[in-house]
Amino acid sequence: MDEPTKYRYLAEINSTFTPGSPIDSRDLFAGRTKQVDKVLSTIFQKGSHAVLFGERGVGKTSLANTLFDFLVMTGKYNYQRAKVNCSEGMSFNDVWRVAFSDIVSTGPEGNSLRLVEALPENPGPEDIRMTFQLVNDPSIIIIDELDRVSNADVTTLLADTIKTLSDNAIKTTLILVGVADAVDELIGEHPSIERPLKQIHMQRMSKAELLEIVDKGLAKIEGLTIEAAPRARMADLAQGLPFYTHMLARESALNAVMNARTNINMEDLELGIYEAVNTHGETNLTTYNDAVTAPRGKLFKPVLLACALAEKDEKGFFYAKNLVQPLQLITGKPLDIPAFSQHLKDFSEIRGPILEREGRRYRFRKPLMGPYVILRGLADKLIIESQLSHPPETSTEPEQLSLLSPSAPPPLEIGC
Repeated sequence: MDEPTKYRYLAEINSTFTPGSPIDSRDLFAGRTKQVDKVLSTIFQKGSHAVLFGERGVGKTSLANTLFDFLVMTGKYNYQRAKVNCSEGMSFNDVWRVAFSDIVSTGPEGNSLRLVEALPENPGPEDIRMTFQLVNDPSIIIIDELDRVSNADVTTLLADTIKTLSDNAIKTTLILVGVADAVDELIGEHPSIERPLKQIHMQRMSKAELLEIVDKGLAKIEGLTIEAAPRARMADLAQGLPFYTHMLARESALNAVMNARTNINMEDLELGIYEAVNTHGETNLTTYNDAVTAPRGKLFKPVLLACALAEKDEKGFFYAKNLVQPLQLITGKPLDIPAFSQHLKDFSEIRGPILEREGRRYRFRKPLMGPYVILRGLADKLIIESQLSHPPETSTEPEQLSLLSPSAPPPLEIGC
């Protein structure tokens, strides 16, 4: 492979697989057909608005970023659009000054006015409605990372704004986006907006959708291919989170090209895993080390890895009993709940804490930590590839599928 070809591949790989930023083009957006359909239906329905909610890292922002591309595809592109990225301390006034900076009203004489110039000093919901009425074109306003707003008054005022926009059939659609298990966690309980606000839950992606990320990305890079085994494992290891699919695909592809090859194999993936956990996960690595650093023999690493491999419900929760099988496979010893109950307590109280506890259930505080712990376990040889099963490509609930194969033999020896 000559140098110009190598550098072309390096550039295309890094611009195609982007774990550090959301997708902003429909060409690279994969999966989420049902959610896209629901959002588009909301936009086309007068007086309706939408809220996208789910775990961090499931692709909510990517969907929001590509909406206009989907509208263009349908022939409906006469929308003005604006996006607000919320931050802590942001006020209701701040949100709308950012949004209205991108929306323009055109007068009868062809003169234009940015709506922010028409906004009163301390606007309320009715002021927002009247400002929108200055615009002839329909509009879409995306308010992203709403969970970062700490002032509950902001979400209350947004709920009141949705109600008045809907009641008056204003030609705009608000799309609220944020991290939450349920809508009331994001915007509170406001019965008055149950009718106009369409709730769209962004669950973890299915294996088939994650494979589509790999396939769409490689289709954009002429001449680069992948073997079946690493392709499937990327999707398995991502556990429904597109971030890890992008990261593993990128690191594996880069390794192949740096070794003058255009076909990605399992060795590339193994080296990609090592690179991913040691180079691109500094925050995760710090959290992981805080949780597992202990004198040899304390089992914190194996128990945390068992937490990551344990069977979980749709919200990522698991019970202590779900650790018994994976922990036996990791350690080669029959360990029952009393052997690791204190570990779970420490993980949810003092070690990080890396887990959160709800009654007798546990889950990782940060969704991205679960897959990281598995990748860390593979990189550190706490578990080996042959012990991990291959969920079917058509699976639609990856978070409920264990990566462990009950018939796989345990490793002979592991570290602590």
